Order: sequence, then C-alpha cells, then structure tokens
Amino acid sequence: MEMIKSLFENSFFQNVLSGTIGGFVVYLVQKLSDKSAKSKENISNSIVGKKELKILSEDFLYQYEPHKITVEKIIEEFGKPIKIFKAENNCKSNVFEFRNAKVEIFEDLEYNSITSITVFSKLDKKFPVKCRVSFEDDERILGNAKISDVIIKDCFFFESYNTPLGYETIIGCLNAYRQTKHLKYFYQIDGQFKSVEETKGEIIKQVCVTQLESIHPFFSYYDTFYE
Repeated sequence: MEMIKSLFENSFFQNVLSGTIGGFVVYLVQKLSDKSAKSKENISNSIVGKKELKILSEDFLYQYEPHKITVEKIIEEFGKPIKIFKAENNCKSNVFEFRNAKVEIFEDLEYNSITSITVFSKLDKKFPVKCRVSFEDDERILGNAKISDVIIKDCFFFESYNTPLGYETIIGCLNAYRQTKHLKYFYQIDGQFKSVEETKGEIIKQVCVTQLESIHPFFSYYDTFYE
C-alpha cells in the first residue's frame, strides 16, 4: 500500500500517468470525431438529388435556337436531363431542371437536331428568364410578359382546351424577321377565350420556340408544380 502511495507521489510517475491519460483522451476524442464525420459522409452520400441546380441564363431563348445547337452540346453545358422519353413525330423529349426554370427540348431522332425548346420559368426574382418574342415587340421576362398586339397580329394558331385544373390557351405566331423567320413562337396562357383578340394583356406562362408548327410541347401543371 505504501509502495503504491509513494509511486503516485513520485513526480516522474505523475508526469507519465498524466501524459498517458491525456493521450488517451485525445485519441478517444479523435476517434469519436472521425466516427461522426464518417457517419455524416455516409448520410450525405445516401441523399438523392442533393446536387445544387444550375441557373438558366436570362437570355437562354435568344442564345440557343432549334437546329443551331445539338442536345449533346446542351448536355455538355448543363448536365444530363432529369427525364428522357420517346415522343411523337420521331422525336425524343429531354427535360432539364434548373434552379430558376424547367426546359424541355425535343430532339429529331433522324437528323439528330433540336426541333423545339420550351421554357417554364419558376419566377425567381433574382434570376429571371426572358420570354422569346418578335423583334417588333419589347423584351419582357417570363412572369411579366403578356400577349401583345404584335402577337395577336402574327397569330396563325389559336386553341383553348380544358385540363383537370381549368382551361389553358395556346397561341402560335409567325415572325417576319429574316434571320429567324424559320422559327415559330408558341405561348401558353391560363383561361378560355373565344378569339385571340380576347387574350390581349394575359400573362404568358410558358414559351416554346420551334421549327415545326406541329411540334410545340408544353409542361403540364403537374410537371411545373413547385414550392
């Protein structure tokens, strides 16, 4: 007993013991820290869809036009689409998700070229997206862009149809600008109308720029619902 007491009173032994205990505490804390970090890493790796979404350029519809760019180039710049499916007219639909918008690109499978581009804006005030309009019209962002006299004047397609959540209307327009006269602009608005003239001033919800009058896809409400 006296030997043990004298051992503990020995300064050298006290230093060794203190160092041993301190080292063990540091080791224990490090192990617990490593375990916690590993656990967080495992949880992080198991989360699906955690990747931060990219932001669609405000001038996207003026920078990218059907036929002038390939889907491969789009994927190279924006990443892989979140959804791909075979569509009508020998086309493939590629849907891309962005922080401020959703984009659907119809690809012609025979010629490997883009036939149409549809944009739905999430109305992010910090990152707006411009609506594609005729050169005669003033540029407006989606959410503020409205059916104008120019759109009504150039209208060649008009259709109101019922959906499970109410009526929607699509207006298709030609444009006389020489560099883009091969393109047609389609606009989707809410509501039922008897004539295109009645739509003046209505807010444009989506826009589709296409080479073919028969191909002008739009997102459904369920595709565009977000919080």
